[in-house]
Amino acid sequence: MTFTERFAPVFARIAEGAVEREADRRLPAEEVEWLREAGFTKLRIPVEHGGLGATLPEFTEQLIELGRADSNLPQLLRGHIGFVESRLAHASSEVRDRWLRRIAAGVIVGNAQSERASTSWFAPESTLRPAGDGYRLDGRKFYSTGSLFADWIQTTAAGKDGTVNVLVPASAPGVTRIDDWDGFGQRLTGSGTTIFEDVPVAAEDVEPFEETRSTLMAVFQLVHLASLAGIARAAVADTVAYVNGRTRNLHNPAHPSPATDPQVQQVVGRLAGASTVVSAAVLSAAGAISAARSEPDSDRFADRADVADVAVFGAQGVVARLVLDLTTELFEVGGASAVTERFRLDRHWRNARTLASHNPVIYRDRIVGQYLLDGTSPSAAYAKLREGA
Repeated sequence: MTFTERFAPVFARIAEGAVEREADRRLPAEEVEWLREAGFTKLRIPVEHGGLGATLPEFTEQLIELGRADSNLPQLLRGHIGFVESRLAHASSEVRDRWLRRIAAGVIVGNAQSERASTSWFAPESTLRPAGDGYRLDGRKFYSTGSLFADWIQTTAAGKDGTVNVLVPASAPGVTRIDDWDGFGQRLTGSGTTIFEDVPVAAEDVEPFEETRSTLMAVFQLVHLASLAGIARAAVADTVAYVNGRTRNLHNPAHPSPATDPQVQQVVGRLAGASTVVSAAVLSAAGAISAARSEPDSDRFADRADVADVAVFGAQGVVARLVLDLTTELFEVGGASAVTERFRLDRHWRNARTLASHNPVIYRDRIVGQYLLDGTSPSAAYAKLREGA
């Protein structure tokens, strides 16, 4: 059975309720369980650890299809996806094996990094203090994407010797997860506040925060790109369904059926072409990351990681602009009736705009241009941006 055959029925079930969930603002907790039960959350885990062993490009294609069903779901799993990739590349075999087997058994990991009071993940105001054989965690995070659906939460805190990564069971005493995300798009990602109050943390769940060269930043951006590609596919499908469902054509009486109107056909053709280009760009970016990761111990890894970052960041600007244009142009096929609430075609633009705003394209464009012009590593350029240089 192919991955597409395995997950297509699950994606179809998720898509069936997408518009209703959007209207009711119902968080997709049940749908996350469907994905867990089907093995989606362990797609990238090697077979020898109990997973399905998908390559990154294979996984990305399925992620795009999940985004087509409901773009909230790839994003709410973004922290989990990034965590899986970090475990796959972890230097400690003990840590790597422990977490890969947990994830293969169904564990989902959420993300809670950002703080309103801090300007950087790398200098958090959350604190971790020694307590007996372990630690105690205090802090408040916002934009904790996916943590509402998670079994564990990955966060950062200021420890005695600097910033540390901390892993906390979501059900631990002192953990409070709040659904207070108020963005106009991607409303169902559980991107709310997480509060840690005197939370007990085991010693093995605290790791040094090391800014070693990796492809992890590219992976996190790839998830957004896959979500955008999914939105593009969904927007095309919804536009086709909308046009085929119309019985009158007020604007062009020569073609009473909108589906036979050459101008409408032209718009739909442009939308489909843009969606195809977007998917190709995203899958190409996934291939660049995969190529970089194929030789993690090579002397050339840093150069390969730069190439991967440039491929992803370069695609980011193009994909965001194409999808935003596509989700705006689709309204040209229907006049005022296309904006009625029952179709909710606006959700495609709102969700795309939210994703595109998450990591502003202007900074990615600059990083790519600087790399091409003077060879500045994207990781170095990003560090300077972070420091305000």
